[in-house]
Amino acid sequence: MKRSSFKNIATVGALTGMSRILGFVRDMVMAWILGAGFLMDAFIVAFRIPNLLRRFMAEGTVSVAFIPVFTEVREKDGLDRAFALTRDMLTFMLYALSAVVILGEILSPAIVAAMAPGFLRNSEVFAVAVHLNNIMFPFILLIGIASLLMGLLNSMGHFAAPAGAPVLLNVFMIGVPVVGYVMFPLFPRPEDAFAWGVVLGGIAQILLQLIPIRAMKIPLGLSLRFTHPRLGQILKLMGVAAIGASVYQLNVFIGTLLASLLAAGSVSFLYYAARILELPLGLFAFSVSNVMLPELSTAFARSDTETVARLTGESLLAVLIFCIPATIGMLMLAEPIFAVLFMRGAFGMEDVRASAYALQMYAVGLSAIGAARILTQTLYAMQKPQVVVKTAWISLGVNAVCSLALMPVMGHGGIALASSLSTAVQMIIMYRIIAGQGVSFGREIWLKLLRMAGASAVMGVVLFGFLRLDFWQGGLSLASVSLLLASVVAGGGVYFGLLWAMGMRPRLR
Repeated sequence: MKRSSFKNIATVGALTGMSRILGFVRDMVMAWILGAGFLMDAFIVAFRIPNLLRRFMAEGTVSVAFIPVFTEVREKDGLDRAFALTRDMLTFMLYALSAVVILGEILSPAIVAAMAPGFLRNSEVFAVAVHLNNIMFPFILLIGIASLLMGLLNSMGHFAAPAGAPVLLNVFMIGVPVVGYVMFPLFPRPEDAFAWGVVLGGIAQILLQLIPIRAMKIPLGLSLRFTHPRLGQILKLMGVAAIGASVYQLNVFIGTLLASLLAAGSVSFLYYAARILELPLGLFAFSVSNVMLPELSTAFARSDTETVARLTGESLLAVLIFCIPATIGMLMLAEPIFAVLFMRGAFGMEDVRASAYALQMYAVGLSAIGAARILTQTLYAMQKPQVVVKTAWISLGVNAVCSLALMPVMGHGGIALASSLSTAVQMIIMYRIIAGQGVSFGREIWLKLLRMAGASAVMGVVLFGFLRLDFWQGGLSLASVSLLLASVVAGGGVYFGLLWAMGMRPRLR
């Protein structure tokens, strides 16, 4: 792997980890100021509406559609034509998303009623949710523009500012309420402070991207006419990617719906477990995939299948070298993790065990999720988003069938295991399709994966020794935190030490 790529992955991973930590802090501040009553309910519903549109129309689709096409235009037609495409895309998004915002402001009561029909029984909650939705709806325009700028910077080899943007959003969502409501009464109501924190955070994300864009002297601006011949290609890719995002949301909805049919607390157990699972995914899988997409797109634009295969293989190894041991760690340390982090107040040992059970079933699919993320980026780089969508629909079907089959036997753990199995099926199908395109991996990749699995098994033996100490039963304490950290450090030391002894050492070009 290139030294620059390794540096970029480390940068993105560190900033993503910071964002996830601040996300936990943000949730704590929201619980502190808004509590768990109707204000919190109204804010969550109001924020979910533009956030859902963000996933469908902006952040989740712009980069994967824009980067491959921008890269292809740059390689074949030159940088000036690529920048002209960027200006046309920026103009189109400004007009289109402005229209969405205006429509959303007008239809705000109807949208809130559709998202949360139960609010209609309480006029006060409904009015607050509509008011907050009116404040936050422009976030879809802000994050859409910010996402395009992020894709532009990633295509130009700059990753720090795009990775730091989510950090800024959390900073404003924490800082505006604390400073503007708790410390100084700038906002009359706490929920307004959080809503304006979202809007100001969206503005800050754009301003952050403009700093390196100006430093790189990229000629950014608006077009009088957006008629670039490749604009339609981007919009088509965005449409397919948006459908893929909707399948993911449908998967989440089905899981929540089925969990609601089980014992009380099942939805919460799955939510808490998913939050823990997202940490290694954000640190490793997402950071690697975001950095490698521009390189994969460049190689494909040059019809360099050998480089596409090499980059995909390197990316898979970079993700799985962490995800495989993380799987063993979560399987064995799930209960200590929840006891140390959450066991206090109303969250007792039974809740710890139930949440840990969900995490263990999710962890079964951790490596598959990480690998699927890389293979998805490879398919996007090859401009085959329709393949991603088709495999996502298959995964959705497998998830639904497995959930219905496993729920009666395993409870909420069956829903988590079904999610893991469906992702594994999707990963296998995508791998076979990519291999059919001539992108295959050498024997060395498979040998390294076997070494990782063997080293992880030995690491598991080390962790079992810590588990015999039963150190987490009392919840959070200096001793429990120290022993949990010691188990992670000792396990990681053994794992990476064995890999080093087996000759797996980083080679940076």
